[in-house]
Amino acid sequence: MSFRLPKFPMLTVFHNPASDVSTQALKLIRQASINYQFDVDVVDKAASPTHTQVSNIVQYLGNGSTEKGCKAILIPEAPKASTVAEVQKILDANPGYLMKPLVVDWNKGKAIIAVPPARISEIVKDVGESE
Repeated sequence: MSFRLPKFPMLTVFHNPASDVSTQALKLIRQASINYQFDVDVVDKAASPTHTQVSNIVQYLGNGSTEKGCKAILIPEAPKASTVAEVQKILDANPGYLMKPLVVDWNKGKAIIAVPPARISEIVKDVGESE
């Protein structure tokens, strides 16, 4: 006889351990994962999202507006971008331009920049719920 372990939903956190804000946000996400039963995938500061992930994140952050998403995904000091291709080129050259902490729920098609860290509540409250 075999059985399957339950599969929990997952949030991906693009995290900068050198940032107090990012560390606090990650702590809040891990605490929430216990109550809301989801897994946390932490991507460290050196890694950059794939091109497909960047495209999705831009759409999620902009709520369908590429312009808003392109602005939100990059730190203020980054070169300006108005297309997903431009964002990808910027992040390929310097992954440090990615705004962090960035939290993504791939299943729900949602993303937030967790600044301030209390914004975590916006994304964790319905993780795993059917729409």
